[in-house]
Amino acid sequence: MFDDALDPTELYRLRDGAYAADLLIASVAEFDMFTWLARHGPVPATELRDAQGWAERPADVLLTLAAAHGLLQRDLNVDDRIAVTDLARQHLVAGSPFDLRAYYSSLAERPAAREFETVLRTDRPVAWASATSRDATSREAQQRRDASSGADWSGRLADVAFARRITAAMDARGAFLGPALADTLADLPLSRLLDVGGSSGAYSIALLTQRPGADGAVFERPPVDDAARTLLAERGWSDRIEVISGDMFAGPLPGGFDVHLYSQVLHDWDTASIEQLLSASYAALEPGGWLLDHDTHINATKTGPRPVAEYSALLMHSTPGKCWSVRELSELAERVGFVEIEHRPTAADRGVLIVRKPA
Repeated sequence: MFDDALDPTELYRLRDGAYAADLLIASVAEFDMFTWLARHGPVPATELRDAQGWAERPADVLLTLAAAHGLLQRDLNVDDRIAVTDLARQHLVAGSPFDLRAYYSSLAERPAAREFETVLRTDRPVAWASATSRDATSREAQQRRDASSGADWSGRLADVAFARRITAAMDARGAFLGPALADTLADLPLSRLLDVGGSSGAYSIALLTQRPGADGAVFERPPVDDAARTLLAERGWSDRIEVISGDMFAGPLPGGFDVHLYSQVLHDWDTASIEQLLSASYAALEPGGWLLDHDTHINATKTGPRPVAEYSALLMHSTPGKCWSVRELSELAERVGFVEIEHRPTAADRGVLIVRKPA
C-alpha cells in the first residue's frame, strides 16, 4: 500500500517507554531518592545503592533514566559519582516551595510502581506480574505468579499461545527495523547467516534480500521454531532460510556460519548469560566471521539516550536484562576474544554493534 514507511520512531518510543514513569514514581514515592541525594551527595553509586538497599542492575537502570531526564549528574570516571541537578533539587527534594513529591506519590499504587520497589531491592524481574486477562487459564495465572517470584521469565515461551503472541510482536517490530538494519550493513560480507533467537526470521529475510547468493538459518527453541517455519514458508523463504531447533544456552551453537546475528536478544539477559552467548558464538563462527548485536544501546556515559533509558526500565522490570551500554558490551566482546569493534546507528533508537572473530 505504501511505497515507503513513514517514520514510526515515536510509536516505538510510546510502547517501549511504557514503564519508565512508574520507575521514577517508585524512586520518589517509596525511596525519596532525590531528597537523600540532596542531603548526602555527591556520592558514588555504590553508596546510594547501599543506603537504599538496591541491587546493582536495577539501580543502574534507574540512575541512567534519571540522568537521561536531567534529574541527576553522573560521572562514571569518578566512582560513578551521582549528584542531583537543579531541576531535581527544585521539584523532587523535600523543603522546596515547588516540591512535586506528593504529586508523584499520588500514583504510588500503580501496580508497576509497586513492582519496581521489589525489583530494585531483589534484582528479581516481575515479568507481566501486573498483567490481567479475562480469559486467563489457571496455568497462565500460575506462570504470572512464578514470574513475579523471580522464576525464569522465558519459561512462558513454552506456552504455545504466548509464544505466538511474542513472535507476532517481534515480527511486527521487524517489518520496519529489518530493512533499516540491512541498509546499515550493506557493506558487510555475508555468506551464511545464523539468526540466534531470531523469532520469525524477519531480520534474516531483510539481510538476505540484499544478498541473493547467501542463505541462513534461524536458531530458535520450541514452540517458536514452528511459528518461524510457518512464517518463512508463507513468505517464500523456506528454501533459503532453514529453522534449527535448539536452546541457545544448552550446548554449542551450530557451525558453518560466517555471521551470527542477535537482534534484540541480549537485552533480555544478565552479564553472565551474555558472556556465555558471546563465547558460544566465538567458538562456532568461522574464522574471520562477524557477530552482530542489533539492539537499543545506552551511551558510554550511561546518561541516555532518553528513549533507550526509558525502554531499559521495561526490560529491567520484566527480564534479567536491561539496555546494555556500548561500553559494557564492547568489554565483554573483547574479553571473549572479538576484535574490530564498531557501532553504527540504524533506526528507531536502535543500533548495531559489530565485532569480528580474528582470522
